[in-house]
Amino acid sequence: MSSPYMVSSYPASDASILATFLPNRGRTKFIRAVIMLFLAAGTLGCIATAGRMFSEFHARRSWPVAQGHVTNVRVRSYTGPSSNDHVPHYFVEYEVRFIVPAEQCLTGTTFVIEGEPPLCEGIARTRTTDSQRLANSWFERYRFNPAVGVLHDPNGPGIKIVGEPADLVYPWKKIYLMSGWMIFFGTLFIITQRRLQYLKTLPEEYDSSPPPRSQPRADDLTDMKLS
Repeated sequence: MSSPYMVSSYPASDASILATFLPNRGRTKFIRAVIMLFLAAGTLGCIATAGRMFSEFHARRSWPVAQGHVTNVRVRSYTGPSSNDHVPHYFVEYEVRFIVPAEQCLTGTTFVIEGEPPLCEGIARTRTTDSQRLANSWFERYRFNPAVGVLHDPNGPGIKIVGEPADLVYPWKKIYLMSGWMIFFGTLFIITQRRLQYLKTLPEEYDSSPPPRSQPRADDLTDMKLS
């Protein structure tokens, strides 16, 4: 007759949730490799986001400033670029005119008033947002206060408005997303790495997966009935 009791050979310290999801070296190495792929993708995203932030910061510290005014403001939207992206994205577009020497006007457009020096024309844009309400609040900022300082790229057509708040010019949504991404997968990587180090202290064939439950045999049932 088979004994209904079995003595477990698993370490007592291995009775945890990690033993369920990371039961052996093979699965732990596989999951660690997957996490490393997510970390690599996150690193690329962080580099792109950091590059965008640095570019914005550098422009606002190094581009020359001219006096100008806002001539038109409008909220624009778009969807995409992915075909799966059906959420509209909004941004505000400011048309500005500012005073610079003709050789410094690189926007390709000038506005001429008879008897006055020509004005350089350009377009400044805010960052994008998924909130139309937020975009409308940006729209209101210069509707009744058109006089502005204008940053203009000395090497190209880029235009920015002086004194824009940080929450308007930096991609905070992506910053928070990438920070959370790296923290989450970085934590998972540390956990799997520690789990793998622990498994290396055990025999190579060690597996904490519970053994399959065997079906009772006919002989066992007969023995149970006779006892």
